[in-house]
Parts: sequence; C-alpha cells; structure tokens
Amino acid sequence: MVRHINNVVSDVTKPKSELPLPARTPTYVSREVGAAELCISPETWDAMVARGELPPPDHKIGGVMPRWKWDRVEGWLSRNDGESDVPRDPYVTGVEGLNAQAEKKRRH
Repeated sequence: MVRHINNVVSDVTKPKSELPLPARTPTYVSREVGAAELCISPETWDAMVARGELPPPDHKIGGVMPRWKWDRVEGWLSRNDGESDVPRDPYVTGVEGLNAQAEKKRRH
C-alpha cells in the first residue's frame, strides 16, 4: 500500500535504501545504513561480512535485527584496508596476472 500525502510518497513507503542518511552516522547502523555510508548495496555489505571484509554484527535488536557499531566498522576497514584474510579465488588471481602481462606488453 502506497500512502500519498499532498501527492508526495511518504518516507514510510520508501525502501530503506532510498531513505536519506542522517546528518551524522548513528552509533549502531543497520546493513542498509552501513551500505549507504560505504556507497555499496546491502547485498554487497552482506557479501563483505560473509567474506570477513566487514565485521560480524555487534548486536541484534530484539534478537533478530543485526546492528554494527559504526566505529568498529571504520576501524575494521582501516586495519584491514578492505582486504580479507579469506584466500583469493585462483581464477581471479590468474586473470589479474594476465591483465598485468597484457598491460606490460602494451607499454613496450
């Protein structure tokens, strides 16, 4: 159900990903707010958490709504420089090597 107020769609009916960010980042963020802060999709946020590129949630509100302490997310990214301890896909490593070789040949 879409609620219109004076021909404007209410914030109540917007997807979370379309909500404006607050003036300051909250102490605890949802995946949607955290993803918006990093300019990534919530699905990318989930994948980064699964790969260990972002920390697991610090708290679950009501036991079901995961929240991340933003300071911890920032520290995690700074410490890890966005890199994961998870081994890289050998296919991706091989393709990157081939791309580097092709670039080197183009320069000569």
